Amino acid sequence: MLEAISGLTILALMGLSAAIGVRLVRLGSRDEGGPELWLGLYFLIYGCLATTASLATYLGWSAPDVAFSDGTTRLLNATFFGLSTIGMTCLLLFTQRTFHPNSRGARAFVWGIAVLMVAAAIEVGVAEGFEVRVLNGVPYWIHFSARLVPFVWVATESLRYRSLLQRRVAIGLADPLVANRLLLWGLWSAVLAVMAFADPLARFWYWSLTGTTTQWIAAVGRPIIDVVVPFSSACGAAAVALLFLTFFPTASYRRWVERRHALTTVS
Repeated sequence: MLEAISGLTILALMGLSAAIGVRLVRLGSRDEGGPELWLGLYFLIYGCLATTASLATYLGWSAPDVAFSDGTTRLLNATFFGLSTIGMTCLLLFTQRTFHPNSRGARAFVWGIAVLMVAAAIEVGVAEGFEVRVLNGVPYWIHFSARLVPFVWVATESLRYRSLLQRRVAIGLADPLVANRLLLWGLWSAVLAVMAFADPLARFWYWSLTGTTTQWIAAVGRPIIDVVVPFSSACGAAAVALLFLTFFPTASYRRWVERRHALTTVS
């Protein structure tokens, strides 16, 4: 039951990412490569393709009967590292071009993180051959940490800008719906950053019980999964709701935001 709920949550997030990605890529193509193009590419490359590769890589842990061969699993893992590096670089570019379009420091930061991800991914291949392990070496965790940076940056910039915009909303110089959209967008990114910690939590927990970094023992791993999956599913469901309201706010939600703003202004 838990895995079914988790699967539906992941599929919903991937489906929403695909819909938003296609929409933004089309819009960005007309705008000669504006920020929305990079965001659309992030959703398609990371939100859809890299996620699919990751799910297929670890399929054998949850369903040993349909697991891929070792060679195929390594190839899928390498594909994930490549696609996630490209996808996260796209999210970094979107954030830089949206919030710091003229900053040389921000551009240097983007490419510094991108180079770090590339170097770490290559080292994972050289040192481990992209073997799927319970607990990987240092390069794996460098890549993991670098992948968190775009989410943290998006959350920080969006919530900071929302705070500045909220002051203008209070005196009627900004649209409350735009300010609310920035809040939703920032919270979405923060939720994904928190959700990412479910993976290392499960891995280190398993390692603390078994002492092995390579062998998967289902009798030990399954109870851990049963604890971690509800946490990641709850985060995933929150991310779906936040993402949907950011890009497809319903009429009732718009009215709620406007009523809330009106009541705040009156009081």
